[in-house]
Amino acid sequence: MIANNKYETRDSKCSSISKGIGEKLMFLLIGGGIGASIALLFAPKPGRELRRDIADAAAEGYDQTLDAANRAKEQAVEYYEEAKEKGDEILNVVAEKAYALKEELTDDAAKIGAKVASATNRVTESVKSRQIF
Repeated sequence: MIANNKYETRDSKCSSISKGIGEKLMFLLIGGGIGASIALLFAPKPGRELRRDIADAAAEGYDQTLDAANRAKEQAVEYYEEAKEKGDEILNVVAEKAYALKEELTDDAAKIGAKVASATNRVTESVKSRQIF
């Protein structure tokens, strides 16, 4: 149960980092779009040309946003794959160590059981030899 909490904490940290990067990227793109729009509005151009420039800038901003979203998605998939591989590696190491520990404990338990049986036999023989019957 403790291990699950560690993984959940790590997953929540990864998702909060990804969310923070996505939010910063979104604000950057929005700020860039607003700045470009303001620059176009104050440029000395006729209305038709200005509207065309604003439409072009909006389309370019939209395309850039889609590209950024696709890159963020690809990066998130890569992070997920990497985290999954690392988690599998850790799980395999833990499973191997647990199996080795189980084998060691089984051997130790068998040795202790043999010593207890030997001591029991000695006590039984000692008691039998002291009986007067």
